Amino acid sequence: MSQSETRRRLSSTLWNILKILLALVLVGFVLSRTDLTQLFALREQISMPWLVTGIVLYFVLTLLKAFQYYFLIGRRVGYSQVLNIVVVQNAVSNFIATGAGIASYFALFRVEQRDMFSRAALAFVLAKVGDLISIWLFMLIASWLVWPQVDVLHTLIFILLAVIGGLIATFFAAVFLRQKFVSFLQIFLDRMRLNRFGIVDKGMDVMQSLAQQEQSFVFRILGMDILFSLIYMTVTMVWIYAGLKTFSFDIGILLVVFVNVFMQLVSYLPIQVFGGLGINETTMLYVYGFFSLPQAELAAVLIANRVLFYLTNLLVLLYLPFYTLIYTKNSRSADQ
Repeated sequence: MSQSETRRRLSSTLWNILKILLALVLVGFVLSRTDLTQLFALREQISMPWLVTGIVLYFVLTLLKAFQYYFLIGRRVGYSQVLNIVVVQNAVSNFIATGAGIASYFALFRVEQRDMFSRAALAFVLAKVGDLISIWLFMLIASWLVWPQVDVLHTLIFILLAVIGGLIATFFAAVFLRQKFVSFLQIFLDRMRLNRFGIVDKGMDVMQSLAQQEQSFVFRILGMDILFSLIYMTVTMVWIYAGLKTFSFDIGILLVVFVNVFMQLVSYLPIQVFGGLGINETTMLYVYGFFSLPQAELAAVLIANRVLFYLTNLLVLLYLPFYTLIYTKNSRSADQ
């Protein structure tokens, strides 16, 4: 093992330790805002209709994301295989780390569908662009509807809308101008000496891949991609709302949408472990604070929702042995 590789592994290990420590500190913060008596009392407040609704919606989200990838890949891989990869990706992301989940997505496609790897990578990028456009639209509409109540956040909202809009505009510039834009961007990054950073280098690889695609191909699937992302984001908001209502927490859907747009943005930060443990709860606790909601009750509900989230993910994992059984059976039939 080379010295540079040893340093890279060491820095990666240290970074992961820091992320875990951050998650634990934030969990401690949320617990400090919680009335433990109220937390245990939530068992008596569980609404079974909302509980079942929340679990069903999470299954629907998994199916939707798998279908989005299935469509973007061009339906050249069986839906059951794509669903298997998405279930594994979600499990790794939610029980370990987001980065590990993304790595598992690419690793599984490389192993199971080597000839489809480049298309799978492009599908992942397009899905993320669609999600980013959905977040921007949800933030724009939700912020407008609650604008008078969030005057402290006005500057932050303007900055976020501008930054996300700039990223979306960069994507479309890469599609429209193709190689000219990529060449210009490469020159700019070289002069600013930003290409030293790994994330910038990976971003340029994505831009290069987009520039090599036919415009007609990109625009043909981008419309459906955005539609999938909007549906997925809508179901996500209803799922989160159902989670809060499961524990009889009185809240309006509009507030849920506004607050969870911020949570979606936080999920893009490379600091999450265990499905955003601590970070998601702290973000929601902070932003909901602008709406004068009872903090102790909210903190208790968020902790209960975290437990429910992990249990629901375990239920989704039941698909993996089912897929293995079907896949093995089909393989034996093909051999015969």
